[in-house]
Amino acid sequence: MIRQTQNKTQQLALVGLIIAIMLWSASFVAMKYAIAEFGPILTVCLRMLLAAGVLLFFLRPIARKQQYQKGDWWLLGLLALCEPCLYFLFESYALTYTSASEAGMVTALQPLLVAVAAFYLLKEQINSRTIVGCLLAVIGVIWLTASGESNEHAANPLLGNLLEFGAIVAATIYCLLARKLSQRYSPIFLTLLQTIAGTVFFLPMVFLQTETVNFNVSSEAIFAILFLAFGVNILAFTCYNFAFKVMPANQVGSLMNLLPLGTLFFGWLLLGESLQPIQYLAAGLVLVGVIWSQTRPRHKVVFVEQDLITPSLRQRASDTIKRGLRLVKAG
Repeated sequence: MIRQTQNKTQQLALVGLIIAIMLWSASFVAMKYAIAEFGPILTVCLRMLLAAGVLLFFLRPIARKQQYQKGDWWLLGLLALCEPCLYFLFESYALTYTSASEAGMVTALQPLLVAVAAFYLLKEQINSRTIVGCLLAVIGVIWLTASGESNEHAANPLLGNLLEFGAIVAATIYCLLARKLSQRYSPIFLTLLQTIAGTVFFLPMVFLQTETVNFNVSSEAIFAILFLAFGVNILAFTCYNFAFKVMPANQVGSLMNLLPLGTLFFGWLLLGESLQPIQYLAAGLVLVGVIWSQTRPRHKVVFVEQDLITPSLRQRASDTIKRGLRLVKAG
């Protein structure tokens, strides 16, 4: 019964994570629409304010159920600083200079950065396939960025992709912290904390910015803000935090590899974006590197001729099996 419940919870987390990935893929396009009319800072601030306005209704009942541990304040603060504050700051400006498709391909580096960071900080094992895949993906991203040209969708792709890489570094730190904190705090609480911190962080910037605010906005830009606030800030982040609570970190990272493909699809479908032929080769190299790093080689099966097994070895194997059966029965 317990195993069935765990399986259902993992299946629910998997479905939620896929929903989050699809929402994030579309969010790059929504950000392009919103930033074009609201500007980067006001776009992020509006999505934070709207999301906070909904989540604040759940503040008291959610906060009562959390079991705060001494010293967690700086971990929770760093979590919120990395994402949404630094992540959205870098990403919003990145999308003013590069296309949604190229920015999405840069995010392919996130699972690899998480694996490397976990190796150094969490002492998790890293194999040669991960190292090779990481190098291939890095080469692909550099190639993709270097071969980009300015157009109506990307005014300065080099600068934009570098800013997007900064966002991915912030997201990597967030992933490591979320894996740790999600074991003690509920996903909705972490989402609420992130939303409040993001609102406090970005609201003063609206009044400090020198850009003029455009009040004559299109319905597409308004819908984009609503989608970013409720679809991404609330639903996607809650699903993502829930996945970290239930699923292994490496499995979450593997599925995040779907994000660049989703971004390419939505960029082509909704914005009419397309990469140059040489950039498709670079994007393919990124995906090859990511897939290579996340797959595991098949274990070779060695067949031994029966005649080569000595009687003593056969007897020891038989005794080991019998002892194992006795332990199972005793348990």
